[in-house]
Amino acid sequence: MAPIRRNEHPRQALLIGTPNQGDVSMHNDLAAVYDALKTRGLASEEILSIEGNLDRHILMPFLEGVNHRIAQWREGQVFLYLSGHGFFTGDIVEEARVGIQLQKATAGSSVQNVYWDEVFSTLSIPEVVTVTMLIDH
Repeated sequence: MAPIRRNEHPRQALLIGTPNQGDVSMHNDLAAVYDALKTRGLASEEILSIEGNLDRHILMPFLEGVNHRIAQWREGQVFLYLSGHGFFTGDIVEEARVGIQLQKATAGSSVQNVYWDEVFSTLSIPEVVTVTMLIDH
């Protein structure tokens, strides 16, 4: 039996998993959320997922692609799910800036980070579109 679409407005789910090396729990999280969204009636093409050893050069083009999908929407819903690690900079609230840690620092490498303001700037979600976020750190 096919799921019933209650709403005919556009929907897009973004699932992002940023595990540390050897960590499989984030993959399992994304799979569980994907299944839950399918059960709720989202079609496969309404769910975009990216995971693994991500860096800025992988994540930002993914977000730009989503921007192209939703840029002309006059209504709709975006669901953003992150399973990963976060970080912040700044010592006081007025200076605080939060983001997604993409890769954990290892010997000879630096931490790859993307700030949330960069995520939303790149997505440039139209004001008429509802955004729901679920962050699992």
